[in-house]
Formats: sequence, C-alpha cells, structure tokens
Amino acid sequence: MEPNAMQVSERRTAGFLPTVWDPDLIISSSTGYKYENHATRLEQLKQATKALLESTKDATPHVLLSLIDAIHRLGVAYHFKEEIKEALNNLLISTIPSDLFTVAKYFRLLRQNGLSISSEVFNKFLDQDGKFMDNLREDLKGVLSLYEASSLGIPGEDILEEANNFSTRHLTSSLMKKLESNISEQIQQSLEVPVHQRLPWIEARNFINVCQRDKSKSLLLLELAKLDYNVVQSLYLEELKELAKWWKDMNFKEKYPFSRDRLVEGYFYSMGCVPHPQFSKCRKSMAKLTVVATVLDDIYDVYGYLDELEKLTDAISCWDLKAVEDLPEYMRPCYIAIHEHVKEMVEDASERLGMDILPYIKQNWVIYTRGYMEESRWIYSGYIPTFDEYLENGVRTIGAPLATTYAFFCTLDRDTISKQSLEWIQSPDSEFLYLGALIGRLYDDLLTSEDEMERGEVVNAIKCYMVQERVSEEEARDHIKGLISDAWRKLNRLIASKSLPKCLSDIALNTARCWQHMYKKGDWFSVQSEAHKDTIISSFLEPIPIEQK
Repeated sequence: MEPNAMQVSERRTAGFLPTVWDPDLIISSSTGYKYENHATRLEQLKQATKALLESTKDATPHVLLSLIDAIHRLGVAYHFKEEIKEALNNLLISTIPSDLFTVAKYFRLLRQNGLSISSEVFNKFLDQDGKFMDNLREDLKGVLSLYEASSLGIPGEDILEEANNFSTRHLTSSLMKKLESNISEQIQQSLEVPVHQRLPWIEARNFINVCQRDKSKSLLLLELAKLDYNVVQSLYLEELKELAKWWKDMNFKEKYPFSRDRLVEGYFYSMGCVPHPQFSKCRKSMAKLTVVATVLDDIYDVYGYLDELEKLTDAISCWDLKAVEDLPEYMRPCYIAIHEHVKEMVEDASERLGMDILPYIKQNWVIYTRGYMEESRWIYSGYIPTFDEYLENGVRTIGAPLATTYAFFCTLDRDTISKQSLEWIQSPDSEFLYLGALIGRLYDDLLTSEDEMERGEVVNAIKCYMVQERVSEEEARDHIKGLISDAWRKLNRLIASKSLPKCLSDIALNTARCWQHMYKKGDWFSVQSEAHKDTIISSFLEPIPIEQK
C-alpha cells in the first residue's frame, strides 16, 4: 500500500456548511423591472445611444474609442454590434493616432470586437534595443492602456509580452507614490484582473458605479446601462426562481446532507458563461447540470466507497435507467436526476435542431465520471500522479467540457450547426472545450489546494508539480500562474482565428472569465464568503437605483 493510501472504516465528511440561500426566499423575490414594463423607455435610450455613436464618428479617435469602450464596459454593447463594428472599421482606414493611450485602446477594442490588427502598431514606442521607451512611464494612463492591450496577446507576440512586463513593472511601482484616488483604484483593479478577463456582468455594475462619479459620461448612456442591467437581472431572477422550485422538489438537501447545496452558485456559473438574454433555456440546463454535478463531485470525492463508485461509473457508462437497481440506495436519486434533465435537453434539441444530441451528451458525461473515478482510485491508493497525468484528467473533472457541450447545443440553431462544428465537441484536442477547462482547473487548484489537502484530497496540480519537480509550493504556484497566462494567450488566438461562430467564441471566453471570477477570492462552490454573497445579491436580487424623472 502506498504511504498516502486511505484507510477506510467509515464514510468521510467534508463538513460543508448549509446553503445561505433559502429557496422560499428566492421564489418570493422580485425586483420590479420586468421587460414589458420598461420596453418603451429602453427603446428610446437605445435609439439615443445609436444617435450618440453616429454623432461621434467624426470626433477624434480618442473620443470615439472612449465611447465604444464605455458601451462595452457598461454591458450594453450587444445592442450595438453593427454600429460599433462600422465605427471601428472606419477607423481602420484612418490615420492611426500617435499617443500611447489611444493606440493601445485602439488595438484592444479592435481585437475585442473580432477585427484584425497587428501588434506592430506598438513598434513606434520601442527603443533601439526593442524595449519600450523609458520616458513612457511618465504617461501613467498610457501605460495602463498598454497593460490592458497586452492581455489580448496571442502566442508568439513577443512585443505584447514585453508590453505586459513593462507596464506591470511601472504600474506596480506607481502605486507606491501618491496618486489621485481614481487612477490608483483603476490601476489596482487592472493589475488584479485586466478588463478583457473580467466577467461582463460584474464589470457592468462596477463600471456603472465608476461612471456615476464621472460627469463627462453621457447621462442617457448611463441610464440605458442601469435600466438594461435591471431588466436583464429581472429575467435572471425569474429563471432562478423556476430553478429554486425544481431544486426544492428534488429535495437533495435531505437526500444528500453530506454534500454542498449550491443551486444559486451553480446558476451564477451558467449565467456567467452564457449571459445573453435569449439563451434562457441554456442557462437553466447548465444550472441543473452544475448543481447535480456538485453532488456527484461530493459522492466521488468524499462519501462513496470505491466499490460503490465503480458501480456508479459503470451505470453512467451504460446509460440505462435500469442500471439504477444495481446502485446503493443513496446514489439512485442523483443517477435518476442526471437522466431526467438530460432527457429534457435531448427532447428540446430534437425539436429545435432536428437531431439526436444524446450520443454527444452521453459521451461527455462518461468522460466526466470516468475522470472522477480515476481521481478516486488515486485517493484510495495514495498514488500521486505525474503533473501531466493529473492535468489531463483534471480538465475533465472540472466539468467545463461537459457544461460547454451543453452550451454548444443550446445556443446553436439549424443554420449554424454543422459537421465541422460538431468536431469541436468530439475531438479530445478541441481548444474550444479544453482551454476554458484548463483555466478553470488551474484557478481552482491555486485557490482550493490547502482546503482539499485538509480533507484528505492530496491530488491537485500544486502537489503533483511539487512532487514531480521537487520544488517548493511557491515555485509550483508560479508555474501554475505561468500556465494560466499561456492558456489565456491560446484562447485569444482561438477567438482571433474566427474559426468559431461568435456565440461559441463568447462561450469559450466567458467560461474562462467565469472561473477566474469565481475563484479569485476563494472556493466559490464550498465557502460562501461575504464577498461571494455580495456578488449574488448584486447580481440577482438588488437592482441598481434609478432616479425617477
């Protein structure tokens, strides 16, 4: 027996705390911002913003780019896709501005909107040694803009890596000086998470607060952002209320007292990955997947005996409801729940897409649970896998490939689904499935490794790298951070290649953003911190105050 092998005499428990979200409280909640009550004013504000964009076309590039950036960060760019692309395309054939702030913003917004631009636009800011000119550090807003642009780099763009190193160094040192509170706050937030990597829903509310202190921002645009946020929030709340009723009827709280009850957190993940209002069914399917998968995770990681877990894995592999008879009593409700919600999704896809998606969903469920089974064998035997072994399996057990497959079938329609697109969810090398999962797995392990090791789960990326390379925990963490940066660059390349339809590239990007947000301040699905609770309240339960006129 391995030194770390588990001695099993009684069932383990992780000591997870009960949910802080009462389903009855959620079901009874209302924000008062249903679309039908505000549609007229919303349309007026959208038309006013279109007019603002039109009138700004002839302004300086700095003014136009700042307006487009604000529209994006306020969360309303999805209303003006064509207008924004037209404005940016017009800039493509105009003279590129010469100051660092505007060039960097120009670069970032073009890439962000799927338009081609070379990183060579930054050559003018390099010295003879290929380094950024030292005198640029005096332009703090320009350096901050350069830092934000560097987050959209792709593999092989050395100039953007140099830009990131240069801007990070000078922004960090600037915080040691006395700065205006506004610029100091912007620098701190960007160094923590650049704009490109922020979750749009969270960024919208934060940026609304910023714009309320900025008298130069359009009041009509700000009103649109607030009203749109509140109306979409009301839609999210209605979806969450429907899910709360379903979850209450499932009664998993009583059936699985050892497990995490995390419906609201699971819905937040689905919203973060697929935020656009029209994808309501997608969010609800993904939320059901996430909350049931969380229970499944705890069965594999904490509660189940190895022989029971083998039976559960075999039952999911054969995908037959009759297999429930071979399972221990406590596993049966979870197994049935998986089948029932997959059946819902398959029936919807049959009607909407005219195809049977069950083979694709089943394949990913099998891969997912076999990954869990592999981890359980490692835990029970005390085996510490190599780093590559762990990572190959870990991107499966994070659940992102399975969730992304759900999103794939829920967002595409008959016109956009094709033989080529189906390869993106079948190929084991698919970057569409892999990169968001990799980023999620690495963020998860960076933040949760200590808690997991205390529960006896000694298999994680940090531990495996430490053992394999015989390095300190700090060195292992630095390596993981480097892998995350590499994965972001590869994700940027995937999006820039335009090989994916826009809705799918958005899913891939938002999946990575969502993992980053959920784990930057602790384990999203295990520890219900005050910061996490505040995020849930502002996201779903508390509208932004709007002055009545």
